[in-house]
Amino acid sequence: MEHMDPYSARRIGLFTWKGLVQVQRAILIVSSGFVVLLVFAAVVMRYVIHYPGMEVEEIATLVAFWLYFTGAVYGSYERSHIKADLADVIFKNPKSNARVKIIASAITFILALIMTYWGYHFFVWGIEMGGRSPILLLPMVYAQSSIFIGALFMSFYFLVELADMIRQSRGLAPFPWTGVEKE
Repeated sequence: MEHMDPYSARRIGLFTWKGLVQVQRAILIVSSGFVVLLVFAAVVMRYVIHYPGMEVEEIATLVAFWLYFTGAVYGSYERSHIKADLADVIFKNPKSNARVKIIASAITFILALIMTYWGYHFFVWGIEMGGRSPILLLPMVYAQSSIFIGALFMSFYFLVELADMIRQSRGLAPFPWTGVEKE
């Protein structure tokens, strides 16, 4: 049995990391454009044609779920998610500051795991219940799956962030492949 050399494994990992980010960007661009078109169509249908167009709003809602959760995943990747980071102000000692950032990253990761657990059970419940949207009767699991998948990827990125914070607390450079500069 052949073993993969570390260089090849690293190239595959880097390719996967960058590919995942490209998929997220594509989903964000396509879903954003689609939601804009759907909202525009809903306005035209309602105010010009005088047709309620509830079908369009239903599709927009389902697509918006993916837009929101992919945006949350991308924010986790970029580390641009909302933070109340006062560690730099309160802790002037670099070691204390690093410890606080590690603790904050660990808490964020744990909360993301909890959300993943809940999202998974919601997703399974959606499959079991077979819920459908009221107008077009689309399976609701399409939207519900975005919660689970989004939480799963956010957990992954928060784990990478936690590992990176631990790495930086030891005086090492941030992971070079994340695209995030040292704070």
